[in-house]
Amino acid sequence: MIKVENLTASYGDKNIFSGVNFEVAENSFVALCGKNGQGKTTLLSLLDGIVPQGLQVSGNIFINGKNIFSLPRKKIANEISFLVQRENPIWNFSVRQFVETGLYAFEKFSKTQIDFLVNEVLSNLNILDLCEKKIQNLSSGEFQKCRLARILISKNDILLLDEPVENLDMPFQFEFIQTVKKITQIPQNKKTTIFSIHDINLASIFATDFLLAFDNKIILAKRDEVFTQSTLQELFQAKVKIFTHPIFDVPQVTVVE
Repeated sequence: MIKVENLTASYGDKNIFSGVNFEVAENSFVALCGKNGQGKTTLLSLLDGIVPQGLQVSGNIFINGKNIFSLPRKKIANEISFLVQRENPIWNFSVRQFVETGLYAFEKFSKTQIDFLVNEVLSNLNILDLCEKKIQNLSSGEFQKCRLARILISKNDILLLDEPVENLDMPFQFEFIQTVKKITQIPQNKKTTIFSIHDINLASIFATDFLLAFDNKIILAKRDEVFTQSTLQELFQAKVKIFTHPIFDVPQVTVVE
């Protein structure tokens, strides 16, 4: 589904990452973790075919066997949905109008079809009651769910989410990641999802596959490979202790010094 070959990115003399190689299998649910400044947002942008201004890039990214850097923007938008880290809406759309914009890259739908798709995705996220509210009147949690609805309405096979739970309260962080996994892993409609997140303990509850960004590299690893003393101390540059979550029975980590 996603194959990265010898990917290198830098801003002048500042190397972001170098010689990155990994392959994300179809229908995977992958957490992208690492400290600030390790290239997580840069990687997600490149996976969506976006090269940030001033970034020098070499290497290849293949999506379903096609080099993403050779695809037109509309074609990419028909295969990949990208939830960027921050968004400040200028237009005070209703939730319904806002979610409808997720269909911009597709052939025209009839009003009946659009209404059905909007109602379907809002119902799946349990926010159908918000459909006529203005987005500038929503709470941060409600707005984030509406942003999720906007990328889900396209039914694309690949989802990229850049720190989707940043600045959300702890219970809502849990609920949001749980909701994303539930919806994207429905047997008849599985998607390949990569989401960046700072809370590796929360990620461990839901993800068994991880992309780790550290020391100018990005590696793909299973959860059991990630939660080792040596890997986590290298990732966080701190002494850590690993323990087991008392409810979910998955590995967790805490800094001890």
